[in-house]
Amino acid sequence: MAMIFGVQLLSTLIIGLFMTKIFSNYSYGLLIFYNLWFCVPPLTEHLGSFSQAYKDHMKKKPRNGDKKEALEDFTIPRDSEFKVRYNKIISYTQIKLLPHGEEIDMIVLMSLSSVLIYLVTELSIYFNFTPVTDLHLSYIWSLVVILFCVKFLCYMFKVYIQLGGGERSLCALSTFLFIVFALFVSMADKRSIDFGIDEGYTQFVDEFLKFGNSTKMIKGSKDVTMPTVKAFKGFLIVLSGFVGALLTFPSFRFGALNSQLLRSANVSVEGEDKPGYKESLYEKLTQVLVHFNLISPLLVILCWCKPLVQEHIETQVDISDKTFSLLRIGFIALIMLVRLFSIKLYAQTHLDSAKRYVQNLKREAGRIDHKTVQQKIAYTFQYSSVVVLQILTPALVVLQLCLILLSLHNLPDEMPSLSPAHSILAGVSDIIPDVVSQSDVTVFQGMRAVLTKNFLTSVTSYLVWWIVSVNAGVSLFSTCYHHVSEQV
Repeated sequence: MAMIFGVQLLSTLIIGLFMTKIFSNYSYGLLIFYNLWFCVPPLTEHLGSFSQAYKDHMKKKPRNGDKKEALEDFTIPRDSEFKVRYNKIISYTQIKLLPHGEEIDMIVLMSLSSVLIYLVTELSIYFNFTPVTDLHLSYIWSLVVILFCVKFLCYMFKVYIQLGGGERSLCALSTFLFIVFALFVSMADKRSIDFGIDEGYTQFVDEFLKFGNSTKMIKGSKDVTMPTVKAFKGFLIVLSGFVGALLTFPSFRFGALNSQLLRSANVSVEGEDKPGYKESLYEKLTQVLVHFNLISPLLVILCWCKPLVQEHIETQVDISDKTFSLLRIGFIALIMLVRLFSIKLYAQTHLDSAKRYVQNLKREAGRIDHKTVQQKIAYTFQYSSVVVLQILTPALVVLQLCLILLSLHNLPDEMPSLSPAHSILAGVSDIIPDVVSQSDVTVFQGMRAVLTKNFLTSVTSYLVWWIVSVNAGVSLFSTCYHHVSEQV
């Protein structure tokens, strides 16, 4: 079977079946939420003990022997000393209560599968089981993960727009600002920042016209006018504005959580202040981790600035452009992995916001409806899945793009032509010629020649840089905003 379908396809089927089997018996979302503390809303009877109206209602005798019903609408003083219980997340049943628990499971499952398939693909190429010119199925898995993440981000973007008010205005404003920012980036001098888009797109156009001539798909291709480089950059500018709008609220949330972590490192998870507070090693590491997640993306932005970083490092260390690109990809992947491994810390910080809400409530005067208190505490737990996905999806998108960049980095600069014996589609064509013919294989080989290494590398590098830049800029602004607003 490996001789017919190839090592890649066979390993893809095995890994896919194996991960799906585990998914049917285990929750990947439980890896993130396991052993986290969350607040349980206080019972109506407990809150009613602080309301005189509730007590008077319960003292009344029911008429005609009817069963006494609890009072549903009553208010309590905001400074009431009601107790809030805490529970641990230890079972998959609790994850099922979250509105997006299944999406977390699916995205984590697909991400782990794509990484495993990428490793198997690279190992098979290294040991010459798979030719370097063959189609990398890891590309397909990475694109599937990116599509799942973009789908969730688009869903949240749609929700914010439907809310109206400030959210809708912020979406429109962020889209406009990011389009303007992308326009300035596209006009930047190539000596300061350059992704190779001009050269890559020119090569793409040349190969596309050659492909049209060879397959006769474009009649009179000499007279065909392809979009210019400026038109393609205009498309990237619009795409950049849309991507920036999708990442605005997740990045703003990430910055708010960083601000809360820096401000409340001395508060224990169980909800009681530590007596005789003295900064522990864990809290020092937490602050170092938060600062790393905030500052490290700025270093990634500078990695594409030739005069500041690239030319300086290449001169001092005496390395080639190819080696510097490899180190840059590894540095970006390291930053995203650190963010993924610290996601439990951010999830716990969000869950602790229910405790902070209760503490702030007790400092206020007046009265509040008891249902508002219960709904606010319950909403914090329900919304935790959205917060996790808002942190998870941008990091996974960047990580998958890094895997694609790493695969492109290992390809030769001049791709040799594909032979039918080395193509996955060719193996399928030999078995089921009615589904995949030899002409389809020829067309597929020509399409691969159109998508050149330089073109794919330039576009992918730009997307990585843009996503990291948007996330870093908005996160830093959000952190500063929440830090200042708490002090006012």
